[in-house]
Amino acid sequence: MKSTCVIIGLLVINCLWAQTQPKEDATKRMIEDYNYIVGTQTVGPKYKFTNESMLVETAKQIKDMGSNLLKFSMHPRYCSENYGLIENKEITSLKRLAQLEPSVKKVLNMDFKFYHIWVYGFSQYSPEPKGQKNDTNQIKFIGGYPDLYAEALYEELYELTSYLLKEFNNSGKVFYLGNWEGDWHLRWDYDRTKPADEATLKGMLKWAKVRQKAIDDAKRDTEYKNVNIYHYVEVNLVRRGIELGDKVVTNTIIKEVNPDYVSYSSYDATNPPKTEQELHVSLSESLDYIESHLQPKKGLPAGKRVWIGEYGSPFIRYGEKVQNERAKWVINAGLKWNAPFILFWEMYNNEIKKETGEQVGFWMIDDKGRKQEIWHTHNKFYKDSKRFLKQYFKENKKMPSLSVFQEKALNFSSLN
Repeated sequence: MKSTCVIIGLLVINCLWAQTQPKEDATKRMIEDYNYIVGTQTVGPKYKFTNESMLVETAKQIKDMGSNLLKFSMHPRYCSENYGLIENKEITSLKRLAQLEPSVKKVLNMDFKFYHIWVYGFSQYSPEPKGQKNDTNQIKFIGGYPDLYAEALYEELYELTSYLLKEFNNSGKVFYLGNWEGDWHLRWDYDRTKPADEATLKGMLKWAKVRQKAIDDAKRDTEYKNVNIYHYVEVNLVRRGIELGDKVVTNTIIKEVNPDYVSYSSYDATNPPKTEQELHVSLSESLDYIESHLQPKKGLPAGKRVWIGEYGSPFIRYGEKVQNERAKWVINAGLKWNAPFILFWEMYNNEIKKETGEQVGFWMIDDKGRKQEIWHTHNKFYKDSKRFLKQYFKENKKMPSLSVFQEKALNFSSLN
């Protein structure tokens, strides 16, 4: 009789556990998939510590820190720049890069919710001499954009978008496909003092429209659910538009294309200021300026459409403590503005000082494997976020809106 009661008791416990487990798993998944806003990226790391490729190693580091967002690059220089991957002659397009390159395929299948990816078409690329790098070799709109290249880019991005929608159908993943600092494409000689070349401006406008249309059309023509893809344009010389009235990507391309989103590589607003208040004013004004050139657009999630795609203060200039403090300034300013993403540059440093061979120190983990204060700030931020989300869901039976989260995050101990 006693053993029978024990068995019945165990059955009841197991039954109750089985009933609660799906709910607990669903809640955990919602917390893991929430947009924490604050994140980082990996492009061109100058060191590594494992037998994994640079891309996979740094992606794992980002995941281990607590982030659910990965930003990286996909382009025809995958084997000569950024990650030191092995060349495969069968990789002739962005789709084939996603399918056939083992490291790219691996990170796309990792448990990240959000992907920010710089995408540049193989159809647009003219290989540089070995050992040389020229960013103009992966764009074809300088001096105008020939239809031949425009049509090829459309097909390549359409194909990639269709592939991602099908391959990751019902995965919950969200992909943002964009470009690196667009003002350095418009001013390809890196001379910010020169006026924009009108023929190049027209060519870049055509290029950006093609990219948006290819993604839009692929989404229209493909059946999918619980996965999404958006297009963004990244800008960087915003202050010249504000202060000098120069033609920059923000007041020309953004105004005409009205992309889904805009990423702001924000060094011109975040690095000159010497105080937190100065930075807050400069960054907020710049984000407002970008936003003012966007028009309303249907079919997008509610909220702001401009984010901080890059910011950072190099260790070699600021040291570990000030680097971390300045990052907190940016995070707080971005949260107050309601930016949907605030991305630190970057996990491993990508710049070496030519004269001395020193690491410049755009890093969260240095070249000796030491986790910097900025790493710990992010790690603690994710822990603060998950504790808040768990408690909020317990009290409200739903996840908070992004604006509620942003307001609460300003008071997290990790940022104060």
